[in-house]
Amino acid sequence: MKDFKTLLSSVRATENNNEYTVDIEETWLQGRTAFGGLSAAVIVKAMLNQLPYDRRLRSLAVMFVGPVAAGEHRIVLRELRAGGSVTHIQGEIICNGEVGATVSAAFGKDRPSSTSLASPIMPQVAQPETFDAFPFIEGITPTFTQHFDMRLCSGSLPFSQADSADFSMWLRFKEKGELDVPALIAIADVPPMPGLNMIKHPGVGSSLSWYLEFPSQSVNTQMSDWWFYDYRSQAAGNGYFNNYATIWDSNGQAVMFSRQVATVFEK
Repeated sequence: MKDFKTLLSSVRATENNNEYTVDIEETWLQGRTAFGGLSAAVIVKAMLNQLPYDRRLRSLAVMFVGPVAAGEHRIVLRELRAGGSVTHIQGEIICNGEVGATVSAAFGKDRPSSTSLASPIMPQVAQPETFDAFPFIEGITPTFTQHFDMRLCSGSLPFSQADSADFSMWLRFKEKGELDVPALIAIADVPPMPGLNMIKHPGVGSSLSWYLEFPSQSVNTQMSDWWFYDYRSQAAGNGYFNNYATIWDSNGQAVMFSRQVATVFEK
């Protein structure tokens, strides 16, 4: 079983300009596809190889187009523009000749500014160890979740037919190592989507699109550090959920804002 760092090291440049390969391992799947955070992370990993050191990821927009199965796939990049402060890049992961996911990302330098607004304050919550861990149940729990430690703080578990889609949780990688941008992207997409907790088994949910913003530099430095998630659904109907989240590091700093359009199939 490959850990995240080992899988990420399989992102390698080819002889073709702006093209890479990646080897997806089966323990990182969610059903028949790699979980969305991983697909986005490997594309951004390729992007980082082509950027100046002073340009930090500010935002990314992901479209989940088709399945990204286990095996070797191509990553193709296209630089849209490299300005004085911001670089825009698009990337695709190509699986058996078809697009699996696309990423549009903006990387920008820090700029001098006289304006500053405080980020949202993290809710008061007990420490992770006071909550029960999500169990990994082979054949029932998504395969990739065995790589993470999740603790539900509020709200309901998936398929519990709850009255509300909203929930909060603590989450971290089970592996150790230095945190980097691809790991940050991956961990942002680990929790079950809001809405799965409102339907009954064997319903299915998946992301259609995902937007992620990075308002500040994380002070977390290790993959084993905890993250706190506040996930909410803004609207739902006709098989789609419009969800959003704020993600704080263990020091209470808001590090990521997330928006998601998700599909739900009730059986």
